[in-house]
Amino acid sequence: MSDTELAGRVHRALTDGEMAAIAAAIEAVGTAGGLVPATAYALYTALGDHPRPPLADHRGSARFAIPEAQWLAIAERCIARAEAFGAGVHAALELRRVMPARYPDPGITAPPHPRKDHRPPAHELSVTREATDTITAASRHCERLAHFFGPDSDEHLAAARSWQCGLSRLFAMAFGAHTRVERADPLSLTVTSETTGFVYGLHFRPALVPVDDAPRPGRWLSVY
Repeated sequence: MSDTELAGRVHRALTDGEMAAIAAAIEAVGTAGGLVPATAYALYTALGDHPRPPLADHRGSARFAIPEAQWLAIAERCIARAEAFGAGVHAALELRRVMPARYPDPGITAPPHPRKDHRPPAHELSVTREATDTITAASRHCERLAHFFGPDSDEHLAAARSWQCGLSRLFAMAFGAHTRVERADPLSLTVTSETTGFVYGLHFRPALVPVDDAPRPGRWLSVY
């Protein structure tokens, strides 16, 4: 049984004033740890649930469900605010734990608001010399796949697209503005956020069946 099917749940749309109050509460938070509790407290106060802070053990209210458009708008604003602290991923995970249920209602839309960029003005990347060799080797591996299998082959496109996606994520600021990149193996990287301590790997996963005398097909995956 889904959340929206549970008996006794109140489907409750928030007013524009309540949405504005929740948004103001989110924007006023000055620490990563206080962001999700403040969001939940403002939301449940608007709903009349009046939770008592702190919300460390709060599991979301079984009493309420809010329209999906408003649920997403609140979550997006909270995650955007979390970018200032490199805590966007943490905020997204915690919000699912504390937010009420949601239900589809095409007649309810969230009031538009300009998206404020909370990210720090610069992203400082520290890349070891071994990691720079790995980045070069990965790019050359994609070139070898294109030469051997053809630039439009599945082998080349799968590898090249996954490598480009991994590099784009490396330069993003979801985990903070201070990042260290190190070599994990000849084609893989270990990425550490020096802002939050979060570590993930950008690892090359070769195909299970090698082709004789060919560069090994495969793709890069972000491993958390």
